Amino acid sequence: MQLRFMNDTKNIFLAWASSFTSVMAALETRDVITIVSAIVLPVIFFTVGKTIDVLLQIHLKRKDKSNDEK
Repeated sequence: MQLRFMNDTKNIFLAWASSFTSVMAALETRDVITIVSAIVLPVIFFTVGKTIDVLLQIHLKRKDKSNDEK
């Protein structure tokens, strides 16, 4: 569990670090589309990616569990 938490924390940090320059540009220009593309989209992409990751892990665990019962 601790290893998974560290991986999640590292992934969040990497996602925000990679969009740091976009966030700075959004704060400087204060244009709505720039703010959306710099701040909102990375959050949405991370959330969707994490959701897919969790659903895939649940599916694989259920598949392994059903294979062990056979």
